[in-house]
Amino acid sequence: MPPFEQFTGLLQAAGLLAAGAIIGCAVFVSIYHHHLNATLLENRELRAENEQLIQDNNSYRISKTQQNRINRLDVIVESGEDQPFDKLTEQELERRIRNDLNIVKGQKISSIAESPQLYRSLIAQKTYHAIMDKDYTVNITTMLLLQTELKVWVTAKEAKRSPG
Repeated sequence: MPPFEQFTGLLQAAGLLAAGAIIGCAVFVSIYHHHLNATLLENRELRAENEQLIQDNNSYRISKTQQNRINRLDVIVESGEDQPFDKLTEQELERRIRNDLNIVKGQKISSIAESPQLYRSLIAQKTYHAIMDKDYTVNITTMLLLQTELKVWVTAKEAKRSPG
């Protein structure tokens, strides 16, 4: 076998080895990215849950002797559009709505039963800006009072931004 053909065979083998290494690295990086993204999403969910539990615990501690007051607030966000929200958008909307409705915690249950429209108006047709580079308008669809917990179902639709 002439030396030129041997050299060509070595170059082909080296080329195959380099191509295999590049493809292997690309597969590894894509798997790593997928797992990292899943871990970050789970971390954000756990942080939001932890924040809510801390708020609930503080609320319980303050009003543990007052059974006739709202101690817990639960917000459920539903998409008002054909396509559902991604988890991050839904969590951010829940967090902002819960912050706006925190004024309800500690209120007497009878005051909410007497004037639910007052509490509905806190976030009725409210627009939340800059959530994943979009604005959302929310409406309360249902408010349910169970013992000392207020559950609020909200629909959110993407608000169209005006140019300017």
